[in-house]
Amino acid sequence: MDYRLPRIVLGRTGLTVTRLGIGGAYCESEDTYRAAIDCGVNYIDTARSYRDGDDEKVIGQAIKGQRDKLILATKTLMRDAAGARAELETSLKLLGTDYIDIYQLHHLNTQEEREQALAAGGALEAVQKAKDEGLIRFIGVTGHDWVQVQAALATDLFDTVLCWYNCAMREAEETVFAEALARNAGVVIMNATRNDRLLRGKDASGAEQFYRYVLNHKAAHVTIRGLREIDTFLKVASGLSERIDLTSQEKVDLETYGAKMRESGELD
Repeated sequence: MDYRLPRIVLGRTGLTVTRLGIGGAYCESEDTYRAAIDCGVNYIDTARSYRDGDDEKVIGQAIKGQRDKLILATKTLMRDAAGARAELETSLKLLGTDYIDIYQLHHLNTQEEREQALAAGGALEAVQKAKDEGLIRFIGVTGHDWVQVQAALATDLFDTVLCWYNCAMREAEETVFAEALARNAGVVIMNATRNDRLLRGKDASGAEQFYRYVLNHKAAHVTIRGLREIDTFLKVASGLSERIDLTSQEKVDLETYGAKMRESGELD
């Protein structure tokens, strides 16, 4: 069923993406990936390292015959040019495509890793060359440390960013989001429910509310959810197809709940 999810232009990439995307790593079934795509989602995020490469393989099988309607993002953990190039070529083969829409430097969480990846002979050098060759369209960065990811964005070398953000963990607002807005970078959000821990509290809202929350910020374009199971994913897709906006009171209630959950240690 196509829920007719709302779409948005992903910053300076110019790509039109659904506000909800599929996150990789958790799903071993081609049919489950297809079910998520069939609900109208067009953004898929995976990585060379997810399930030792099997995630890309399963996605490659799932998207056969419909690659042209999808925005495909994957990642490399390599910090050197040769390693990044080798991983890109493997990703292209397993995903069954001749180009990646967004190729991301994965988990760039320290200054040392950033400097290594951006230096001469580093991963970025190989990625930029691959872009010139038409093997990738845009370059992204991902990470869990908001300050380090902001520093990477500040170089203006990246078209997109993938980071944590939810109603309990709001550090991105003053770091990554501020930088992204200044540079018109596309912003993709992971961990809207903190690996579903935010869904377990006594006063938890429906899952779709947590995804509405992250999309309520003006910097955020897409929020992704991993396919641990399909039912909640489809519930979120249905909810977001009905509305994206939050009322002022809903926003306050979610932030109050998130702060309480974080203080309790439930999200650690």
